[in-house]
Amino acid sequence: MQSTHTRMWPVWLAATALVLLAGLAHASPQEPDWPHFNHQLVQQHLLPRYAQLDSTATALSQASATLCRAPNQQALQTAREAWFDSMQAWQGIQHVQFGPVQFLMRNFSLEFWPDRKNIGARQLRQTLASDLPYDDEFFRHASVSIQGFPALERLLFDDNALQHLQQGRSCELTTAIAAHIAQISQAIHQEWQTKALNEFSPKQDTDTAADLAVELMASLVEPIEVIRDSKLLKPMADSTQTAKPKLLESHRSGSSLANIRSNLAALNELYQGTDASVDQLLQQADAAELARDIRLSFTNLDRALSQISSPLKIAVAQPEAHVQLVKISTQLKQLNDQLHSAMDVLGIQLGFNSRDGD
Repeated sequence: MQSTHTRMWPVWLAATALVLLAGLAHASPQEPDWPHFNHQLVQQHLLPRYAQLDSTATALSQASATLCRAPNQQALQTAREAWFDSMQAWQGIQHVQFGPVQFLMRNFSLEFWPDRKNIGARQLRQTLASDLPYDDEFFRHASVSIQGFPALERLLFDDNALQHLQQGRSCELTTAIAAHIAQISQAIHQEWQTKALNEFSPKQDTDTAADLAVELMASLVEPIEVIRDSKLLKPMADSTQTAKPKLLESHRSGSSLANIRSNLAALNELYQGTDASVDQLLQQADAAELARDIRLSFTNLDRALSQISSPLKIAVAQPEAHVQLVKISTQLKQLNDQLHSAMDVLGIQLGFNSRDGD
């Protein structure tokens, strides 16, 4: 069965994401109740997390506006904390790369990363030097590199952030980007509410629901390899001597480790945290041992990550921490393999890895 839905992954996901070539393989003797499964995941996982993104983005916009009415250290700290909360809300739903988040490339607008050619820094300087108003028309034409969380991170977490916010157009742009993030987040949330009502009914046509289940399953499986490769291994490089901490996601704010933990916490919830879960489906398919192993992998990963005491931008260059991170990357590979085995059990056919031809 061919899925009619496609996802447009951001740059950091596009390089390694699994391409879905087919929908569901009808290999299992008793096919799951996909309409019920989808409905529960959307109601209990997706919608609350988009609501959280909406709420925290609004708070970020308000904190940024307050900061720029009277820039001072306390207001800057409040805005930084609001940025962190909203960024973690985004990390908690970043794995879903279909639906309204794709419309108008909103996923890229919220986070353009990795920025391998440092486009954001150059374009941010040009934008601050311009006399263009930072209005809706500006953002309709602006590069995604200056629209979302990474651009705002540069403005709020620069070593001389307060000084820059007290002069020039930095505060004006800070307020505008924060408001833009809030606007996008609200739109995604509202559109997902409509989509949930129209497309994820528990009484939906079985074949249609089966196609949509592929998208939800991909949201669970695909991010693991990307977290491992893009968020961990590339910045780690081969050794502490060759580590590249500036390749880490959110390295300026020191949030790289928190991002990964938020990603995995969200995936763990997607796996087993809803009334109808992948974990339950595996047990019903006589794969209780595999289900247990996946639960254990999520638990062990969270425990291992909690033992990394330094920010990742420091840890990648520390010999002892580097060894720990190598072990974590191995654990991520194991979880990735386990989740693929789970898809086989459930009759979900995922296509080839886009890196296979490299």
